[in-house]
Amino acid sequence: MPLAVNEQIAVVLLGRLEAMIGDSTNYPIDVCEVLRPTRSTDFTPRDRQIVLVQGSAEIVEELMRPGNPPAVAYRQTYQIRCHLMPSERDASTIDEQLNLFHADVVRAVCSVASTWHTLGGLAVDAQFRSPEYVSADGGLDGVNVPLLVTYRTDEGDPTVVRT
Repeated sequence: MPLAVNEQIAVVLLGRLEAMIGDSTNYPIDVCEVLRPTRSTDFTPRDRQIVLVQGSAEIVEELMRPGNPPAVAYRQTYQIRCHLMPSERDASTIDEQLNLFHADVVRAVCSVASTWHTLGGLAVDAQFRSPEYVSADGGLDGVNVPLLVTYRTDEGDPTVVRT
């Protein structure tokens, strides 16, 4: 069964983020897991966990292409939610650790340096948005890294990539 283009992009993102697991040489934050939530499975936030969540999409009129069939352009948001729950004995500041986590995520997603933004030829462009620091219980405990991905599909078949 063919996957919709936005799902194919999510799979590529997941793979790039999973490359962080166990690679403390390139990524100082030792990521324990990367997951996409399912409807039936609740997950518990864990220290150094990344949760990839697909956000909203919008049609980008100015990037549509004529043809038979025409190409429809979408801008899809992916939320890369990074959980950090260090020990109370940890001497590093939470800000320092969150900044490092954010930097590691950006480097992992951009690991294919010159063409990272095409996500394996599936996208027209990708852009990071400002990181959103998340607080709970009176302190910071995570950072959300929004990524906007622009892609095109056939008007009648969202599984077909169009350039």
